[in-house]
Amino acid sequence: MDLTEALHKIQQLEQEISSLRRELQLAKLQAPDEGYRERFIVNTFKGEKVVDVSEVRYIVSENKSTYIVLHDGSSFNIDMPLSIIAGQLCPRTFMKVNRKYIIPLSMVERFEQDINGKERLILKHGRKNPKITISRDNKNIVHNWVNGVHTP
Repeated sequence: MDLTEALHKIQQLEQEISSLRRELQLAKLQAPDEGYRERFIVNTFKGEKVVDVSEVRYIVSENKSTYIVLHDGSSFNIDMPLSIIAGQLCPRTFMKVNRKYIIPLSMVERFEQDINGKERLILKHGRKNPKITISRDNKNIVHNWVNGVHTP
């Protein structure tokens, strides 16, 4: 196999992966809302606190740690990878929009153009909004989720 054939094969595989991601996201959106996490128990200095998912502003993974950030600005470390949390939350309400962030649909305010065809997702009600970049590959998936489009 020469270099040209190998590059063509890589492009084909990337397209197949992208297609499978879209199909998986669609399947999650069409699944019933039952069986998803409704709250978290987080550690505080005084003990443990119950946090309802409706209190979540966003969930972020930074420096090998995962944090839940609430509407009031407080944040709590969770001993669980972002990918596991994403699978436990209702996909109609929450989405892992990139490698670092899970966002509740209710917090999406708008999109802004970023460099190289990427977009920034802007959250509602924030003085200190994180920079949430959406890749070109995920742009349509995130837009469809926000628009409530659940079919291909």
